[in-house]
Amino acid sequence: MMGWLPLLLVLLPAQVRAESSTFTVGGYIQTVLDASPEVQKAAADFAAARAAWKGQTASAWLPTVGLTGTAYPYGHDPAEGYRFQHWGLARADTSLAASASLNLFNGFADYYKVRQTALSRDTAEASLSGSRQARAFAAAQAFYDLGLKARLIEVAAENLKIQKDNHELTLDHYRNGMKSLADLLKSETDWHSSGLNVARAEAERRQALLEFNLLAGRPADEPAALAAELDPGTTTLPSLAADVAAALARRPEMASARLALEAGETAVKQALRDGLPQLSANASWSRTDNGSNIGNPAVNPNYQVGLSLSLPLGFNAATQVFSVSAARARSAAARQSLAAATRQVRSEVHSAFIALESALDTYRIASLKEDIARRSFELVNEQYRQNSADVIRLAQAQLDYLNARTERARALFGALLSRYQYRLAIGEPLWK
Repeated sequence: MMGWLPLLLVLLPAQVRAESSTFTVGGYIQTVLDASPEVQKAAADFAAARAAWKGQTASAWLPTVGLTGTAYPYGHDPAEGYRFQHWGLARADTSLAASASLNLFNGFADYYKVRQTALSRDTAEASLSGSRQARAFAAAQAFYDLGLKARLIEVAAENLKIQKDNHELTLDHYRNGMKSLADLLKSETDWHSSGLNVARAEAERRQALLEFNLLAGRPADEPAALAAELDPGTTTLPSLAADVAAALARRPEMASARLALEAGETAVKQALRDGLPQLSANASWSRTDNGSNIGNPAVNPNYQVGLSLSLPLGFNAATQVFSVSAARARSAAARQSLAAATRQVRSEVHSAFIALESALDTYRIASLKEDIARRSFELVNEQYRQNSADVIRLAQAQLDYLNARTERARALFGALLSRYQYRLAIGEPLWK
């Protein structure tokens, strides 16, 4: 008769005996982000894109400086009138040159290159934000799933104790001739069924703990205590119209779609530019110092500003036409992708709003139901103790109370997660 008590003592101490870290949902989300390879990869991609943008900007706007030293220690030395040298190195065999050049204008080619790398940088940043959002929501799911499973363990354990007490009461009544053998067997069956519920609940809790720990980079079976959240917070619903507008402005998917469209439009401008006459201007300075003074320019140092104008002719024109057509097609595709993303975001925000509203209503009703089921069980249980209610009625009241407590627990954690789902839908950073 006492077989389930040792099982309960084995199943529950993982939360009671072991020293475990206590997590809040915000702290756990940050832990998951710090341990996430997906987030780290996105951060590395963003760092690479930012470095590429800085490099392209420097290449476009900074001068190019060169220093060159040349010597001919063996052979016919052009600096000495091609006189043959036998492994000698003298000052006369050495020449030094310094040069600097600055691109003043090249038909906006550098501007478009810098713009494209800036767009790539911003796209990588949006991808990083999206990766953080996805991992943060996965963390919230794991956190509340573990919290729910831990709560269901408590409910199952309390129900097991109630069933055990009722069985002992039924046994006492049976010995005193107040209950039948059928009543006794029914109470014992319900007791053992409650023990099975505890075992199943513990298995589900361990699976949830596994997912919880793996996301955070912790040992798979390391215990974790969660800060209690006893209610879903305010029942006031947010402003849907304002949140739809906010989602369209700050969702990472929308940012990526807008950047893709801008990149497509920039590519069209580049293609058009490549088909037009190209005007460029540059400034240069150089100085050459030969040890023998042979081959030095008449003016040393020398500097100049150069202009050039080029016009693509021949079959290259057809290539440029097709390049412009391809760029325009890609830009049109990006525009349609932006429209599709806008529609998808609107749909997700409305769906998340409906889910949040439903979750809050469900929690409110489940709380009322639990209170009614508790009062009903207490009444029937007292009647059973007075032998004015049969075991079937008691079992039904116990089942109703167990189901009501389970539904309330699921409704609570469902409402908590629905808030994160809504925040995800409107683009609010989940890690802040």
